[in-house]
Amino acid sequence: MLHVESPDVESILLGWARRWCELLAAGELGHACAQLDEPNTDGTVWTPEAISALVQEAFAPETNFGRRHPEGPRFTSPRTAVGRERYLFGAFADGSGFWFDYDVPLNGAFSDLTAQFEFSWRAPRMLAALLHDLHVM
Repeated sequence: MLHVESPDVESILLGWARRWCELLAAGELGHACAQLDEPNTDGTVWTPEAISALVQEAFAPETNFGRRHPEGPRFTSPRTAVGRERYLFGAFADGSGFWFDYDVPLNGAFSDLTAQFEFSWRAPRMLAALLHDLHVM
């Protein structure tokens, strides 16, 4: 659960997404998955294996990315990634929480792999985090 002390929820969620990507870049996929409090709305429970398989498939050797990066996709720290950091933030109309899309850095640069997160209120000032989807935009 994410404890929210400040009214600046957008900044809090941006920091959370950056830290989540830092875990990926450090090879700590298990810890990144442990930061997710709930399955997504389809019931998917994200595992390190599921994330790795999705990324390997999306950026296979026959893709443009794969041809440019024959070493394969590797997660990169947002602190060192080149390019423009991109994210989108919004609140659910019913007030139940927020959505946050973040472009995941790969191979040294921000990529078109987007992590779509949802954060739902579960208690006063407590948001549950879930990864709705990871996909190439």
